[in-house]
Amino acid sequence: MVQAPAVFETAALVRAWLPQQQIKSFKSLIKPFFICISIQLKITAKILRTNNTKKIDLKSGATVNNLLEKLKLKPDTLIVMKDNSPIPIDDKLDDGDELTIILVSSGG
Repeated sequence: MVQAPAVFETAALVRAWLPQQQIKSFKSLIKPFFICISIQLKITAKILRTNNTKKIDLKSGATVNNLLEKLKLKPDTLIVMKDNSPIPIDDKLDDGDELTIILVSSGG
């Protein structure tokens, strides 16, 4: 809370001391600074046909499709289950999700 009044006071002092054209050049030197935090999701995926269990790190907001891309699996050849229920490939994942991937084959 102490920083906000100090920022306003500094801006007022700059406006009072510098001519208008110098303020414009001064503002161009100041660039906005943004911090982008990417939260990692830890997902456990058990692939039934191969009996492999993999722990995968994904970015926050990742979907089942992102997981399948990372595992190099085609979404039309499998079913993804969460808590014994199938979930769509556009479903967003949460940290700590445990998924079961059932590889499906058909033919005659």
